[in-house]
Amino acid sequence: MFFESTSQLTLADQFVIAVFPMVLKVLSGGAVQRGLESVAQAFEKETGQKIELTFATAPAIRRRVESGETNGDVLLVPIQSLEDFAASGHVAVGSSAVIGNVKAGVVVRGDAPEPRIATAQALKDELIASESIVYTEGSSGIFVEKLLDRLGIAEEARAKTIRFPDAEGVMKHLASSRTAREIGFGQITAILMRSDEGVKLVGPLPKEIENVTTYAAGVSTRSEAPELARRFVRFLITPAAKAAFRSTGVD
Repeated sequence: MFFESTSQLTLADQFVIAVFPMVLKVLSGGAVQRGLESVAQAFEKETGQKIELTFATAPAIRRRVESGETNGDVLLVPIQSLEDFAASGHVAVGSSAVIGNVKAGVVVRGDAPEPRIATAQALKDELIASESIVYTEGSSGIFVEKLLDRLGIAEEARAKTIRFPDAEGVMKHLASSRTAREIGFGQITAILMRSDEGVKLVGPLPKEIENVTTYAAGVSTRSEAPELARRFVRFLITPAAKAAFRSTGVD
């Protein structure tokens, strides 16, 4: 069951927040970082409630949640992970809300020629001709791994693949690399977030092989303030919050 959007916090919501002199902890996937930072700031400004954001890859979040390492109040992850967490008792049933969709895209160094990616065949040809292929060890990287296999070039690509724990590592590598023909992959939101740091978005993956990840938020069953956490999840789907996410590439 998912929350429906509400336009603002009720007086009851504000009262609940007022009696919790604590920091609300949110553990989130990095693909929605910029939008979530903006929304969290708006929540803090409106309510006076302090929000602490921590970002990690989806596999890292899964390990932390399933091992009990995290004491976060709210989890914001790909919807399949959230549903798995609810099924295993890590997320409170009925506390979830869909935040939006994030597409995977192709990224290159800021001054590099843009590869042709209009079709799957064009992208395949560019990957074969490339000197290096760069992507993460996170959920987006797992998708790229499967994509290379679907394109029939997994073995050839493996020899020139460079992987990093997260999108930040991918973007920093591309920005400083001098490799002539290098192609990177990542979530479009993560690419846009670092577009002023020496990388540029070429575009989303071709329609026939596109990857769209739906992100959702839910309340951890380990939360020490579950009612407050629910209020924050509801705030994430207010019209203003949705507009803030859309402005950063979350549809």
